[in-house]
Amino acid sequence: MNKKGDHLILIGMSGTGKTTLGEALSASMNLPFIDTDQEIEKKTGSSIIDIFREDGESKFRSYESGILNQLFEFPRSVIAVGGGLPCHNNQMELLLNMGDVIYLKTSVNVLVTRLNNNIDLRPLYSKLNHEEIIKKTEELIETRAREYNRADLVIHADCSLDENVKQILQKLE
Repeated sequence: MNKKGDHLILIGMSGTGKTTLGEALSASMNLPFIDTDQEIEKKTGSSIIDIFREDGESKFRSYESGILNQLFEFPRSVIAVGGGLPCHNNQMELLLNMGDVIYLKTSVNVLVTRLNNNIDLRPLYSKLNHEEIIKKTEELIETRAREYNRADLVIHADCSLDENVKQILQKLE
């Protein structure tokens, strides 16, 4: 069983750059990178948006739980989890036991800009107009803040990718 501290787990809202930053961190630290959403897509053969549409959010959340339980025993890795994962099924407790949880805190303006660039891939945002995206983002941040703020580290992730990697590496030293 892993001891506390083995994994680096990135949490935060959709659009914070967890996957991009996770890939960069894994390269910098010479660790494997795992994205829970990508693992679910591999396992099911369906996209996240299709799972939400065809099977519903509760089925998707059960897939998240299954993937997370498998990752607990993996060798030290950088793991990016879906934005809602820490807020369902007591998953934040499991994440905190798996390693260092890093909350990528990003402003609403930055999130909305990023979300607008690939809105079709975001099941909770599909079919929303710009104003609705802003409102939905603010609501999700408010409802998820309690769990997100339990993270071991909070990184203000509005900076460039290189700056975010540098911030995390410095704080982990």
